[in-house]
Amino acid sequence: MLSNDLLRTRIYRGKITPLFCSTDIGDGSSNDFELAKKIISYFVNAHKNSEYKGILLEKTLQLESHYDYKLVRGLFTLLERRSTFGRLPTYIIATPTSIRQKLFEESSKQGLALSDSQRKIIFKTIANQMHLSSNDIETIMWSDKEENLVLIQFDTINPKDLILWYNLSLAQTLLFKCTRLEFYVKGGLYWKQVLRNVKKYGLMYNLEYYSDDTSHDEEKDSIKCVLEGSLSLFKMIDRYGTSMAKLLPSIVGTPTWKINGSIVKKFDDGQKIYSFELSNENTKEFLRSTIESTYQNNADTGNDDDFLYDSSTEASFAKRFCQHFDQNDKFGWKISREPDPLIADGKAMIPDFLFERFGRKVYFEIVGFWTKEYLERKAAKLKVLFDNNDKSNPKNIDLLVAVNSELACSQIEIISKDRIFTFKKDVSIKPILEHLKKIDTEITEEKVDNTKIKLNENNLDLISITQIAQEYAIPEAAALKIIHANYPDDHIIIGSYLISKEKTNIVSNSLDGISKFIQACTVMTSHKIPDSCHADLLSKLGYDVVWNDLDPNNATIIKNNIKSTE
Repeated sequence: MLSNDLLRTRIYRGKITPLFCSTDIGDGSSNDFELAKKIISYFVNAHKNSEYKGILLEKTLQLESHYDYKLVRGLFTLLERRSTFGRLPTYIIATPTSIRQKLFEESSKQGLALSDSQRKIIFKTIANQMHLSSNDIETIMWSDKEENLVLIQFDTINPKDLILWYNLSLAQTLLFKCTRLEFYVKGGLYWKQVLRNVKKYGLMYNLEYYSDDTSHDEEKDSIKCVLEGSLSLFKMIDRYGTSMAKLLPSIVGTPTWKINGSIVKKFDDGQKIYSFELSNENTKEFLRSTIESTYQNNADTGNDDDFLYDSSTEASFAKRFCQHFDQNDKFGWKISREPDPLIADGKAMIPDFLFERFGRKVYFEIVGFWTKEYLERKAAKLKVLFDNNDKSNPKNIDLLVAVNSELACSQIEIISKDRIFTFKKDVSIKPILEHLKKIDTEITEEKVDNTKIKLNENNLDLISITQIAQEYAIPEAAALKIIHANYPDDHIIIGSYLISKEKTNIVSNSLDGISKFIQACTVMTSHKIPDSCHADLLSKLGYDVVWNDLDPNNATIIKNNIKSTE
């Protein structure tokens, strides 16, 4: 953050925007990058040459004739925070304070020094007493003054990072006078981190669902956090605004974010309130948090299990879920860790998991072993979420909860018997699968009613159910029902394909006299029957495959005279 006198903004039509610096590298001498580079070089050289702070400051202030003085002083202030100024350890025998004391005492004895000659006599007297030269005495005397301190340590930074740091500090400074702040981030892991800081800085917050139809697609089904400013524009606003400013790095450190709010600005004739709005989209080139996300840092290390899951119970459940549902299946059930929060009485509850398929969302919370107070708070939030009549739950949230049976937390278990189940060691996946199966049925019926499939009339002999489902973005069960309704008696189901009865008759006739399984496969391939359908089609045509050993070349087929093409 910077001091309020260094804030640079643009005001236009009731909106206020920070004057951010650009990170572009230009070839001129007046762009922001060149200025940052120049001031950094001043600090580097001052450290190398042990220059006084006064000289460093004087050099920097000379740049104000070519650049905005607020920008120059802002960059200097940030670099100063990366610096350590002090006295050179040259004169250990004396300190500035002791030198001044001796000089004033000697001056008191000899009388006030009103001329240079008298002054030199006093300096020489003290120099002899301390076994130093008069020049040393004069140098040490004021060496502890701010401008006489020497840059003894400097943590250098590249120009781009300095500009990004400056831009973040500028945005924080704008929030000093913030009376109301709304923000949105995406992802439960990020929400948890940001809301933890909201509480840490003592901010009053409330969570609300997005209701603006003009919101971006990723925002419409999400929520926003509203931070109320101080109760009065004349009291507490600086302290409270500073707390809001401290929160900013954790917000902009997330991949997807948006903030807007109200800023009060004082003028000679009174004060006015302006609105402002920032997001990752309109600041991606020049605003970045200097505090990297914990999630991002851990994600880069590859220690997913160590970070993504709070317990071995959660990790075990996620692993078993992925064994049932292929996460590479574009239209299958997907599992994600800690989605956006659910709202309970304006506060956040971030479930452990979210299951998604075709826009349907099922949240899943695992309540492990915690304190009594935690369980009471959890029970209160769950009760609100399961209460369909509650105004804060307008979306009819589909939530399942697994509770450790050793908790004996009756207030949780009695909330909803059909949505809450217990476990001992590992969470049973059976209730989850049963619930998702019911939803699959609902999705299928919905897609059957709302989808019209038009097939290529020239290629009805072999229809890929999977391909049709992917083309129309519907479950395979729905695609099969729709096709069956349009062609009720013309095809048989073989694996994930529909094969016309006319085609199967042709294949059946082509298999007469063939006894080798490999030969039968060759015949079916010649009729463009996929390999995955060979065994099933032979069974439908009334053949048994006899495996003499593990080698397919030695397998034979035998007609069992029970032909089935139903």
